[in-house]
Amino acid sequence: MNLKNELKKTIVLAAVFFVFFPCIIHAEDADQEKKNRIEAVFSYEYLNPNETYGEWKGLSLAFYRTPSSDLTYFIQGGTFWRKEGNGFTGTVGAYKDWLERLYTYSAVSAGTNSEYLPKFRIDHDFNFKLGPEKNIVWIAGISYLQYFGDHRDLILSTGVALYYPEDWVWEYRIFRNDSSPGNVISYSHLISAGYGREKWQWTYLDVSFGNQAYNATNLESPEKVDQNALRVGLRNKTWIGKDYGVMGDVSFFKLQDGYKKYGFSLGVFKEF
Repeated sequence: MNLKNELKKTIVLAAVFFVFFPCIIHAEDADQEKKNRIEAVFSYEYLNPNETYGEWKGLSLAFYRTPSSDLTYFIQGGTFWRKEGNGFTGTVGAYKDWLERLYTYSAVSAGTNSEYLPKFRIDHDFNFKLGPEKNIVWIAGISYLQYFGDHRDLILSTGVALYYPEDWVWEYRIFRNDSSPGNVISYSHLISAGYGREKWQWTYLDVSFGNQAYNATNLESPEKVDQNALRVGLRNKTWIGKDYGVMGDVSFFKLQDGYKKYGFSLGVFKEF
């Protein structure tokens, strides 16, 4: 898949976002309470040793629509440029409030044929609000990934998010990954602290760590790979005006006996 084809797909996706979806919105009854958002983000990651892994670049476009107070759906596309080849992914998903104390997140993704993108991926999270103030959220999630080779992952996760004190969000989550073939089990953890509120700014510090384990079936003699990994990231979203702003992050990732990765992203968003 060459760069020219990837750019064509990106242009087509942009046309869908900026032409097709606004037409749908204006065809509906005008409602000032309905929220829509468009995002565009560029990312860059430098890997060390660079001569082996090169640099990773990406461009993503996303459209979010909130037709009612209890539903937000979205469509997202991303183009990636890497030393081992270029790729493209598309995602559709939704956030839905079902009950006063229950809301869900669901997403389905598909990628083009590559070494690093899943052919198919599905994610679903249940979120249960607990406590008299409903400021504690128990999270239970499941993800399934099917790659273009013979690998697939089934990920189960659970955790807790605490909204306290005002403007603060604390989260811990544990993930259990079952990698096939071989049913190789590994665990990872996420610790996150956030500060902010809508229409002002959000800042999050994320720390994730654990091990990545799978059977390397592409070797002449297949063997189990088990590597410890650590990622630290700082991300921010800031409203410059009442309905637009900037977003971005900086991150560091280390894979045992693999590589170190230094990354950043920068994007813009517009609400209407």
